[in-house]
Amino acid sequence: MAKSFREWLRHADMIKKHPHIARFLGKAQPHSWIPRRRSVALGAAIGGAVSIVPLPAQSIIAALLAVRFKAHLPTAVVLTFLSNPLTALPLLCVAWMLGALCLGLPLAWPEQSFGSSGAQWLEWITHAGKPLLLGMPLLATLLSLSLFGLIHAGWRLAIVRQWRNRRMDRAKRHKQTMQ
Repeated sequence: MAKSFREWLRHADMIKKHPHIARFLGKAQPHSWIPRRRSVALGAAIGGAVSIVPLPAQSIIAALLAVRFKAHLPTAVVLTFLSNPLTALPLLCVAWMLGALCLGLPLAWPEQSFGSSGAQWLEWITHAGKPLLLGMPLLATLLSLSLFGLIHAGWRLAIVRQWRNRRMDRAKRHKQTMQ
């Protein structure tokens, strides 16, 4: 019997034999569910990139990409919720500003009075759309790279800290036994 939840997650056989997971994954490897440093960082990168691009069914797309690239499936799906109704507008504004910076445009939102003419709408969309179309993939790339790096480095830092604490505990126990 496993002593903790973490040890239970490490047992791939238990996950393989679970009826719901086995039915979902089919012949796929169960490592999509086991948290490891590389797979969690890759899952975060996938989830962050998919969350920026306004596509329908972001969670399904992230899950398929996570299975394809052997990333941590829950992390990829959960991070697609970075773009929700509260954060969608700020993310789009940041993407637009990033695109405008790259195109050398001023950072002021294009102002135009809208009438019933379709030409006015089309002109505004072409003026505001170019920075947005450039900024969204750039923001998705920047976010995914930064998430990958932060999680990879944070995980490594946590492991080094655990090693240091174990070494100090061993030294204390050794010192107590010597006295």
